[in-house]
Amino acid sequence: MLGNVRTHEMYLNFIVEEITKLPTNHLFLKAFYLEPIVWCSLIDLTEAANLLKHRYSSNPRGRKPRNPCDMLRSLLLMHKMRITSIDQWVYQLKTNPIIAILSGFSPNDVPGVGTFYDFFNRLWLGTTPHLTNRKKRKLHKPKKKGRKNQKLEPKNPKIVEKLVARALKNKNIQYTQKAHDQLQILFQSLFVHKSASEGLLGNLNSLSILADGSPVITGGRPYGKFLCECRKQRNWKCHCKRQFSDPDADYGWDSSREKYYYGRSLFMVTAAESPYDLPIYPRLYRASKHDSVLFVSTFHELL
Repeated sequence: MLGNVRTHEMYLNFIVEEITKLPTNHLFLKAFYLEPIVWCSLIDLTEAANLLKHRYSSNPRGRKPRNPCDMLRSLLLMHKMRITSIDQWVYQLKTNPIIAILSGFSPNDVPGVGTFYDFFNRLWLGTTPHLTNRKKRKLHKPKKKGRKNQKLEPKNPKIVEKLVARALKNKNIQYTQKAHDQLQILFQSLFVHKSASEGLLGNLNSLSILADGSPVITGGRPYGKFLCECRKQRNWKCHCKRQFSDPDADYGWDSSREKYYYGRSLFMVTAAESPYDLPIYPRLYRASKHDSVLFVSTFHELL
């Protein structure tokens, strides 16, 4: 159960009060922390508490949960500072009081690594971190290559036609719940709707969109971890199942670099009339899926 969540104005007052206590001058803050201070001051995440309250227990028995607004802000600030490790980020919070204050935490009371991973579980609606089983056979890199700046043709040339026909036939869209729905709700409510109300997305009565996929290389190894004893028998090309750290990734063709990559495809739908090319619906797919197929399925979800 969440307690009283402070407003954005209360958060701004918290920043002023806490930074005033630090033995730093305004010139130092302006020289090194002006951008993150302004950035955090402009983002109002108060609504996140209401959007996430159903993910918290109504009768907590242990320590009271952290304010989800502060947890989300801290993760966004971590991404802003290009830090990808939770362990490194917690170290920053504990050693840099300014970063802790901007996140919304008192310098002497910052969340630990486990608290952040617990918050990840509240953002992800799936029962497991991955959509597929971690144990599977090794994927083989495709041999067929495409041309410069040209996408590979889909394996089934008529798949797009079939998907469009199915979408037009079923006018009543039946959306099935997905593990990333909570993230999409936060993104739509905290950013997309506010951008639309400010007129940053163009004409909402006749909204024009653009969509394209971008290669995202994963940190997981495409070879996986051996679980069998075949290597002891000098069998280096066995077909036994292996364990993968990122089982949802596979091989895709990067047309700009003219090579295959192992990872995902970030399919981004943006507002075409937006002067800032603002995104309205981001979606991660397997790298092997063709953009034409992704557009039909993503557009169906977007509706």
